[in-house]
Amino acid sequence: MRIAVIADVHGNALALEAVLARVRALAPDLVVNLGDLVSGPFDPAASADLQMELAAATLAGNHERQLLAGGTGPADAFARPRLSPAHLAWMAGLPPTLSLAGGEVFACHGSPAGGDLEYLLEDVSGGRPCLDTPAAVLPRLAGIEQAQVVLCGHTHTPRVAEAGGVLIVNPGSVGMPAYRGAQPVPHAMEAGAPHARFAVVERHPAGWSASLHAVAYDFEAAARQAAAAGRPDMAHAARTGRLPAA
Repeated sequence: MRIAVIADVHGNALALEAVLARVRALAPDLVVNLGDLVSGPFDPAASADLQMELAAATLAGNHERQLLAGGTGPADAFARPRLSPAHLAWMAGLPPTLSLAGGEVFACHGSPAGGDLEYLLEDVSGGRPCLDTPAAVLPRLAGIEQAQVVLCGHTHTPRVAEAGGVLIVNPGSVGMPAYRGAQPVPHAMEAGAPHARFAVVERHPAGWSASLHAVAYDFEAAARQAAAAGRPDMAHAARTGRLPAA
C-alpha cells in the first residue's frame, strides 16, 4: 500500500498544484491531508477548492478550529472573508484524527495525545526545533491503539523518526516553509528551502517505509501574493524557506 501525505497547505494553491502533479504521477492508493488547509496570505479559496476536489482523507488542524471559532490571528483573519459557506461547511465536518489502513496508520495534526497544538517530535525550548528524545515522544503517542505508523504535521518540519517501534512521519508544509511560534516559548520554524513538501509511506513485506519530497514551483509568484496581503515576512519565507531577521 502506498499513501501520499500532505499537510499545512496554508492556502498556498500554487504550491499545492505542484505537489498534486507529483502525487498523481506516483499513483498512490490513498492521499492523506493533515490539516491547516487554507489559513495563510496566499489564495485561500482556490486552495480550498483544490483540496475539496482531491477527495483525500482529510482532517482538521488547529487553524480550521481557530478559523471556524472566529480566531483573529492574521492567517485566519485573511482567509475567513475569502471563503464561501461551502468551504466553511466542509471544514466544519472534518475530524481531528483518522485511523487508516485497517488501523495500521494513525493520522493527526499535532500529536495523538496532545491535540492539534502539540509538537510530536520537536523540542523548541531553545528557540529553534531539535528532535526530541524517544522518552519524551512516547507519551504523546497515547491513543494510537495498534498503529505502526503515525502521520503528523503542524511543525512544518519534514522528519522521519521512530519511537517505541512506531514510525513517525511529518511531511513538512506544502505551502508555508517557515513561521514564528509563541508557545511554549518564542521560537522559529524554518525548512531552509522554499520547496513545497510532501511524503510517501509504503507498506512492504519488511514493514513500512517513508520518503520525503521537496517540489519546486513558482516561489516568486507565491511571495508576491503574500506581499500583496501585507505579509512581507511570509513573502520572504516563500522565497527562501527562512524567516527574515526579527
